[in-house]
Amino acid sequence: MSNISDMIEAFIMDNLGDDEHLDISRNELANFFNVAPSQINYVLSTRFNYERGFLTESKRGGGGYITIMRADEDNSVWLHGILDRLNRDVDFRTACYIVDELIEKKFMEDCQGDVIKSAISPQALSNPFKLENRLRAQILRRIIMKNKAKKSDSD
Repeated sequence: MSNISDMIEAFIMDNLGDDEHLDISRNELANFFNVAPSQINYVLSTRFNYERGFLTESKRGGGGYITIMRADEDNSVWLHGILDRLNRDVDFRTACYIVDELIEKKFMEDCQGDVIKSAISPQALSNPFKLENRLRAQILRRIIMKNKAKKSDSD
């Protein structure tokens, strides 16, 4: 493990195992790792997010408990979260996480994902940085919307 964030992520993943969800206490986890609760928030927001196929839900008034859920391919909340995320600029690394999740969730084939990654790569979108990220988000959003429509028509 290279750092505490990696250790926290591995601990959560081990405890999640093959289950669909895990309830954890942010404060207990912070105490266990001897870190501030903000470190737990950081791990949850960067490692357990829509782009990586997870949904997190805070339980208010429940002592700081958080539910981490795996998203499945039929989870419209997950897909809505991805589409919402694509309303903002997306860097190449995040875009690749999104494409990988779409492949894992059987929303697209591996070969489609490879083509998309090539089409949205920094080399293909050689524009000023801000424009490149906005264009990447728009391309991904259109691909997902088109794929979503095709899936709906075939179901």
